[in-house]
Amino acid sequence: MSIIKNKDGLLFYQREAEKYMRQMRERPFDSGQELHQYLYPYILCKYSLINEAPDVYELDDLAELSVAKTIRLSKTDAFHADSASSCEGTTSAMNKKVLLLMAIQRELEIRFPAGTTADLTDTYKIADAVFALLQQKK
Repeated sequence: MSIIKNKDGLLFYQREAEKYMRQMRERPFDSGQELHQYLYPYILCKYSLINEAPDVYELDDLAELSVAKTIRLSKTDAFHADSASSCEGTTSAMNKKVLLLMAIQRELEIRFPAGTTADLTDTYKIADAVFALLQQKK
């Protein structure tokens, strides 16, 4: 059964993502590295990949793995099937990355500076950027 048809699976990932986000909102962090310990599993939950993508930190790779899991193809086959998916020229993986960054900003009430989101290519860079923005909120 695919993840799309498995309501319990989707609810599990949603609950887990909310748990990690709540911890990110409530905990003080001393570094982006420390924040990453909560942000990384949050991202894996948002991409329905918890326990399935250990040590994968590149956002492109995670998004492509998530799309592949959703449509039940290998990462390579999913990439080829999705390459020209819309008239705007964006893939589902690109859309997932944008939506993830939007969710992080909304849920933590932060805003990445204009023009910097293209630099957020891996989970460590996102954690460092989020940490810096959370420090500014204090």
